[in-house]
Amino acid sequence: MKIIVLGGDGFCGWPTALHLSARGHDIIIVDNLSRRKIDVELEVASLTPIRPLGERVRAWRDLTGRAIRVENFTVGKHYHRLLTLLRDERPDAVIHFAEQRAAPYSMKSSWHKRYTVNNNLNATNDVLAAIVESGQDIHLVHLGTMGVYGYGTAGMKIPEGYLDVVVETENGPHRQEILYPANPGSIYHMTKTQDQLFFFYY
Repeated sequence: MKIIVLGGDGFCGWPTALHLSARGHDIIIVDNLSRRKIDVELEVASLTPIRPLGERVRAWRDLTGRAIRVENFTVGKHYHRLLTLLRDERPDAVIHFAEQRAAPYSMKSSWHKRYTVNNNLNATNDVLAAIVESGQDIHLVHLGTMGVYGYGTAGMKIPEGYLDVVVETENGPHRQEILYPANPGSIYHMTKTQDQLFFFYY
């Protein structure tokens, strides 16, 4: 299969790209290296040194003989580059990790809140819109978070995805399937809640 890993330089994206490449899939990473820039901003570094993406890709090719292609652009900002990539490469699947991924970071300041909302919501909407506009049958995998349901417990097993509800009306009971009620505790978790609505709509 040909698989595009959006956010493929990140904590989840890089091992996913390696795993799929090791299984013989054709992998293309799309990343704008924003996670590395955030580390510089926060003056932090991983306990395990993270080498530059180009060096990692070269090391993987030297070790395995398998090539991973890298495209450097921002999903959610460079829509036509994303759409062109989908049209030209005709991937079987897109794995979407291209979001700002930290709840604490999303709450640092007004700028960080706006950055998280702009980055995460535009990325997800653009991925979905580009898949539709490409006219292709592309499987989409996205990483969500349990944090959309809040940090407490309802004392029950959380329904998977949708919840069957009955609303009593003057014309009798009305049955409907709804997304399980969200209770986000940060701007980051709020964007993940909106992601689910995008998926439901598209």
